[in-house]
Amino acid sequence: MKDKAFSATAKRRTATKQPPPPFIYGAQYYRAPTPDPENWGNDLRRMHELGFNTIKFWVQWRWSERREGVYYWDDLDRLMNLAGQNGLQVTLNTILDVAPAWLFEKYPDAIMVEGSGHPCRLSPNVCRQLGGYPGPCYYHPGALAARQRFMTAAIRHFAPHPALAMWDVWNEPENNLVTRTPALATLLCYCPECQRQFRHYLQQRYGTLAALNLAWGRCYSDWQETEAPTDPDTIGDFLDWREFHLDKLTAEAEWRLAIVKQYDPTRVRYLHVVANAVNCFNAVTGVDDFELAKSCPVFGSTMCSGDVLACAQAVSAARGKVFYNAECHINYGETGMHPRVVDRTLFLKELVPQLGWGVYGFLFWQFRPETLGTEGPAWGLIRPDGSDRPITRVAEMFGRRILPLSKKLAACRPGVPPVGIWRGRRNEIFHFVADRQLNTLATGLRNYAETLYSLNLPFGAVGTRQLAEGNLAGVKMLVLVDPYCLEEAEARTLDAFVRNGGVIVTEAHLGAYNGTTCRHSRRTPGCGLAEFWKLYEAETTSAYHLPLANAGAVYDARGDVAKALSATGAAGAEYFPLTDCYGTSGWGARRFAVLAGDNLTVEAEFQGQPCMAVQTVGKGKVFYAGTLLGYAASRGRALLKAWLGRAAQSAGIVRTAVTDAVHVDILRDPQGEAQFAVLFNLTEKAQTLSLALPGTWRGVFDEQVVVTAEQELVIGASTSELYVRI
Repeated sequence: MKDKAFSATAKRRTATKQPPPPFIYGAQYYRAPTPDPENWGNDLRRMHELGFNTIKFWVQWRWSERREGVYYWDDLDRLMNLAGQNGLQVTLNTILDVAPAWLFEKYPDAIMVEGSGHPCRLSPNVCRQLGGYPGPCYYHPGALAARQRFMTAAIRHFAPHPALAMWDVWNEPENNLVTRTPALATLLCYCPECQRQFRHYLQQRYGTLAALNLAWGRCYSDWQETEAPTDPDTIGDFLDWREFHLDKLTAEAEWRLAIVKQYDPTRVRYLHVVANAVNCFNAVTGVDDFELAKSCPVFGSTMCSGDVLACAQAVSAARGKVFYNAECHINYGETGMHPRVVDRTLFLKELVPQLGWGVYGFLFWQFRPETLGTEGPAWGLIRPDGSDRPITRVAEMFGRRILPLSKKLAACRPGVPPVGIWRGRRNEIFHFVADRQLNTLATGLRNYAETLYSLNLPFGAVGTRQLAEGNLAGVKMLVLVDPYCLEEAEARTLDAFVRNGGVIVTEAHLGAYNGTTCRHSRRTPGCGLAEFWKLYEAETTSAYHLPLANAGAVYDARGDVAKALSATGAAGAEYFPLTDCYGTSGWGARRFAVLAGDNLTVEAEFQGQPCMAVQTVGKGKVFYAGTLLGYAASRGRALLKAWLGRAAQSAGIVRTAVTDAVHVDILRDPQGEAQFAVLFNLTEKAQTLSLALPGTWRGVFDEQVVVTAEQELVIGASTSELYVRI
């Protein structure tokens, strides 16, 4: 069916300047073909009655362009009109990974190719019921032009509608789509077009064939001889290959955002990720959150407050822009596990801490439960028959309390946190190369994030290019988790940072692989840091080789290493005991490095050999652990907590509250005055603490609570509360 005009009352916006992004509160509603049309009128009216201001509809390529160049918009037209009649502003989410059947008939070579050499199988998926998933190769020129034509048609058709407020141009972008857990056989994409584009990428990265040959250790005589690697053990070429795919998806995001700007410049445009918390989204199969966010005037993510690493990652990637929880998964479930009953306490526990991160709006997934596939009958804010669940009225209460405060919240978004956790994408890919898994790195990162959160040390994430370019204004302490692969530009920033008074907390083997030269470093820390800092790893070994009384290691080794372990036996174990010089006991894990250097302050030893030490460098300090304290913290966090506490004190960082039982976030206005306090009880017991802030404060959700400075507060077990200054 050809495009049809909207009603006569629908007029194109005449504004030339995009208004400030609003606080959004609503839910995703339509992923064709569900919900069924007979529910639309009552559901959208109910959303309005509950106080929601935003609704999201999916614009799916396969559904709306079933024949090339012929567009079907009837269902979305009706929904747009219903939204306008019920005072709901619409976000349209374009979904291009459900490609129409005609595309592959026209371009059979557009199908992605797996690392195994097999074509990627196109099929329906539980969250892509229409089929054609995961879509064509992003680089195929014919498929790219077809996607761009569809995006243009959708934007031009819906831009005149007054209910339209935002374009979400990409739903949870990822590189591997079908298989999120990295596996060599299923990595995408090895099609001829990707391999051709990879050669161009290498020419831009290295400039000359001689430079590439030096880095990779090859003898190519022509760029056409270069190969897309399938064996990661050569390291350097595989790092480049996966980074090429990260940049490929960044380019995809940029054109999607640009085409909205071209045809509908006054509407808010953004995309939303699932933040890289390593499991399940990661640098091997996912995207670079920081690079995707650069072109977004607004940024979003799928979020849950319990994953503090993902929260820090997503909000930090936004770099101060308005940030939305574009898919709030509070009502998760499936056919085999129906959703939990979400009451007031559980609802506030999930959403209130996100306000502390700076989230400026929530879209729930979804309003009416799914009825197709194993996602049903979960995810809905109402029951399948349309009646209220306990969460329905709680969601209504939350919106009616928060929306009147939205302008004040907008002025109080958090600034740059003083602690940054480095998220080096090349380092992350390197860990997959070394271990064929990312669980070790993921565990370490998560334990650092959760420990900092419990210590009330405000933290965020620092991306690869942010570090390489030295964009660290406001950061006082950098945490480097399992930082085996480091690039020389990053090392230069680290050296300048610590010499100018910053504090670095790092784990073993910092820069032991030079990601710039694609060589193992001759001395560690690498990239010149051993010489700059007068600190080095004098000897290294695996924890599995340490002489421990509790022997019997279990290690998933490969090749010659597996043969050697079988022949000689492993004397050690994954963990080994450590006690610092202050009497705090804990664990090291996996790696063991003996530290040496000029004027080291040794803080912990293993069998008389220095394993944790502090080195003064210029005006700052390096806290160097010759093991993986983050991974080891899974056995107990006392040692990691003490280590981070001393480092933060050295950096002059003030905790938002001197407790590790209640997390506290303070949101301040541009003049630095505290206006909101977010409290989250991390324990299963009621806690008492003082709100050491000036003025008088009132509970937003418990309006009976009014407190003044230094007055003691009681917060219930595992609950959250928001206080506003009055």
